[in-house]
Amino acid sequence: MESDEFQKEKHNLEEILKKYKDIMEYYDLRLDAIPRIYKDNPIMMENSFKMYVGKLRIMQKNVNKPYFARIDFARDGEEKTEKLYIGKVGVIDEENNNITIDWRAPISSMYYDSNLGRASYEAPEGVCKGELLLKRQYDIEDGILKSFQDVDTVSNDELLKPYLNASADNRLKNIVSTIQQEQNEIIREPINKNIIIQGVAGSGKTTVALHRIAYLVYNNRYTIKPNQYLVIGPNKFFVNYISGVLPDLDVENVKQLTYEELCAECLNEDIKLIDEDKKLITSISNENLLNYEKFKVSMKFKEAIDKFILELDKNIIPEKDIEIKDYIVIPEKIIKDIYNSIQNSNIYETIKSKLDRTNIELYKYIEENYDGIMEKEVKSICKTSLKKYFDRLIPNVINTYIKFLTNLKRYINFEQFETIELKVQNNIKNIKQRKVEFEDLSALIYLKCKLLGIEEYREYRQVAIDEAQDFGDFNFFALKTLLKNATFSIFGDLAQSIYQYRGIDNWNEVKDISFDDKCEIKYLLKSYRTTTEIMNSANNITNYINLNTAKPVIRHGNLVKYISYNNEDDQIGNIENILEKYKENGYKTIAIICKDEAEAININKKLYDKNIVVNNITNSDTQYNGGICTITSYLAKGLEFDGVVIANASEEKYNSNKDIDMKLLYVAMTRPLHELNVLYKDNIVKPLEVEVK
Repeated sequence: MESDEFQKEKHNLEEILKKYKDIMEYYDLRLDAIPRIYKDNPIMMENSFKMYVGKLRIMQKNVNKPYFARIDFARDGEEKTEKLYIGKVGVIDEENNNITIDWRAPISSMYYDSNLGRASYEAPEGVCKGELLLKRQYDIEDGILKSFQDVDTVSNDELLKPYLNASADNRLKNIVSTIQQEQNEIIREPINKNIIIQGVAGSGKTTVALHRIAYLVYNNRYTIKPNQYLVIGPNKFFVNYISGVLPDLDVENVKQLTYEELCAECLNEDIKLIDEDKKLITSISNENLLNYEKFKVSMKFKEAIDKFILELDKNIIPEKDIEIKDYIVIPEKIIKDIYNSIQNSNIYETIKSKLDRTNIELYKYIEENYDGIMEKEVKSICKTSLKKYFDRLIPNVINTYIKFLTNLKRYINFEQFETIELKVQNNIKNIKQRKVEFEDLSALIYLKCKLLGIEEYREYRQVAIDEAQDFGDFNFFALKTLLKNATFSIFGDLAQSIYQYRGIDNWNEVKDISFDDKCEIKYLLKSYRTTTEIMNSANNITNYINLNTAKPVIRHGNLVKYISYNNEDDQIGNIENILEKYKENGYKTIAIICKDEAEAININKKLYDKNIVVNNITNSDTQYNGGICTITSYLAKGLEFDGVVIANASEEKYNSNKDIDMKLLYVAMTRPLHELNVLYKDNIVKPLEVEVK
């Protein structure tokens, strides 16, 4: 028997759905009328089409679930209580009445942040105060009300369970109804503030980053265009993984790039990034081996480039007189004095300014020293000669970087330079073939800014970086130099910093070096991804290496299973059995996580021989469409799966004395949403010994 309140809510939903459909019909009529109304104004016609097509697309996407929450708010000084339904998008009727309120609107913040009773929110016109009388959460499917419940706070583990129990392919889309207070605080930080977020595995860093962009686009829509936002992801696979989320959040035209894609774009050069797998494997086997790579992403490398640029600028000066028919018309000293009198922000601007200024000053000199036909001829020849001379001075970034590396020893105080000399020579050889390492990118971006300047990148106003723990200090500094008018939202987890030869050691250095005091470090310590049982097991790793441990949401599941095997056939047999159980549980996304590519390829082949369809994901892949996959722990970073199998967590495979091994294992253990099975041969890795006793 349905309660009276349930009947009222069903009726409210029917009314809102009717209004939704009426508005959609109205938009259809407007679309039909646009060619007639704006027949003489093609620009207005195109803009109107875009606007109404966009509105219709968003409404059609949300018509079966127009809202997920309701708040009742009595403003101070007003008699009528507002009953507001909150949805993914805000919808108003022809008379400007709110049908649903956008989750990003200022008033919606009370749903996420405020308890019942006295409450307030920050509106454009000032702080609005009053009484929050009701907070209600709805479960609506296909336009049918399934249930609702009244809540005092959204940060309630029981309320989160239905969303956290969802499969991996639905979770990014569900977050707007369950944004937690600490997440909401980050999402709604003002656009003019730089923030660094240290978030544990499963704390929602990626979803918070994307929802922050969606929030900023909505609340700054009249002053900042969507194409003035940029999302930087760790690899193309990851960028494609998140690319469907922003349009679902009513955000179009926000650029999404990897760091290397951004570099190639701003250099306007056909460069190829050298595959990092071998380098990562080298660093895993010997953490101290890649000191040259670590040096190239440090601020010491930036300081060396600055010394080189200073020397370069001093050398870009005229070295001889300007002559006409063996007759000195402009002495070299005159040109040099003019050239040295001008200072600019980059060499290109300096050259351009000096060319203009030199022409003016030389014209004065010519007028004072020549007259008549001779003056006219000298001016013409000087103008042509100077332009040719200065054009030759404008440097090519790649060639300049090669020149810098060739003379690197002159600009650094690197102890035992001979230990890196061979690497420098190989580096130069590769760059001549337009092959670069990730560690070269910050230097190339910085050089481009210093040599030529890149005006178009000054248009960006907000940059979100995900998996940022894998960037070096110089990477951040180069980005800030390139995107000088943008503020940054930087998301990462030091416990997942697996590229130790280029990743950062702590966030305070990034804050101090690139942002001074204009930045705040925030923390997300609660994990929403996985079950309590899985998270508690993974925390054994972070405890072992003295890093922040995650606080799991109270969502229980099966205990982590630790399975010992004797040989490869035994290992594959165990994996077969686990996969069968996962499929019986209805899991759509299943990963067999291996430490390295060789192990992943071997297991993939063995399973293929048993007629089990398994996709092997490599660094060159750009998307994953579900099913069973083999994947390395370093590629799995940032992803999540319904069920996970760790192929071999033995002490021999993951050395407990190496931080890099412990971080790779931690990444692997924190990928599953629901279930984790850990295989090992002989002795399990030390931090997990407690789990198998």
